[in-house]
Amino acid sequence: MMDMHAAPRLVVLVRHGKAESGKDGQDHARRLTSRGASDASDTGRWLAVQLGPRGSVDVAWVSTAVRARATWTAIAPFLPPAGEVLMERGLYLSGGREVLERVAQIEVPVLVVVGHNPALELALRGLTGELHGMRPSSAAIVELVTSGDALGGRLRDVHQPGD
Repeated sequence: MMDMHAAPRLVVLVRHGKAESGKDGQDHARRLTSRGASDASDTGRWLAVQLGPRGSVDVAWVSTAVRARATWTAIAPFLPPAGEVLMERGLYLSGGREVLERVAQIEVPVLVVVGHNPALELALRGLTGELHGMRPSSAAIVELVTSGDALGGRLRDVHQPGD
């Protein structure tokens, strides 16, 4: 039985910041634009407020794509140091279902996922049942609810840069 006073498990889905256009199949190496870096920092400031006194990040799961790593680098200074940072190429290659499966496996109080679309939008829909667009540097905070083997959640808040 779940402790009703326990803090909910949170998953924060962050789409990487605006990136330079790719050249000759070099998608993995695309860097953030100056706007992308600025928006990612704004997202970090927003997350610090949203996570409040609980502001810890137990695990950050970050795509190895240059733009995703740079997004995490821009967000991280606004949060307490992450307990563990997992840089995985698998997130770069994942679809929505794979993201959901991995989120289910990483059972920590606060998980931040920094990745790509369409996988993050699909994962968000899979968790909440709601369709939300995720522009570059956007973040969605989901309070997870588990029922048996089913993983679902309630959307707590969304940050879209420029709103």
